[in-house]
Amino acid sequence: MVCMNKNSDVLFRTASHDDVDDLAKHHRKMFEEIWINRKIPFNPVMMEKMESNYIKKLVDEFRSGSCHAWIICRNEQVLSSGALSVCSYVPVPHDPSPNIAFLHSIYTEPEERGKGYARIITKEAIDYCQKNHIIRLYLFASETGKIIYEKEGFVSVDNVMMKLIKSKIS
Repeated sequence: MVCMNKNSDVLFRTASHDDVDDLAKHHRKMFEEIWINRKIPFNPVMMEKMESNYIKKLVDEFRSGSCHAWIICRNEQVLSSGALSVCSYVPVPHDPSPNIAFLHSIYTEPEERGKGYARIITKEAIDYCQKNHIIRLYLFASETGKIIYEKEGFVSVDNVMMKLIKSKIS
């Protein structure tokens, strides 16, 4: 563990397999908060399923080395966390590498906001990408998170589209 400054009891560290439950809890809280702020009703059963699947994703990706996560904590209490998943995608003219990264699930407990924790995690993810020659770093930002990411050089991309496909039940 690395202390953030000499006079602080707050620690910044790389997350491990032992932190998966805390990371998943923050992932869920992030979405619940976003949906509440947007006045979108959510199904608690679907949130539980999402949290369970996120745990499986983290376990698999920690094992394979394709996920890296960071935690800021005080006395074993997780105050803020975030993760980066590296995956293969299509090479493009400005980046002939197939490796890209997604920054995801950055969440800070409400009473700990405004202390720069999300920014510390974001900078660590950017540093990871620079050290590993990953040029493309993507994220989906909430309205409150956009200002943090813009300060770190992220820009909105106009040409991204998405379609949610409903699965057919047989």
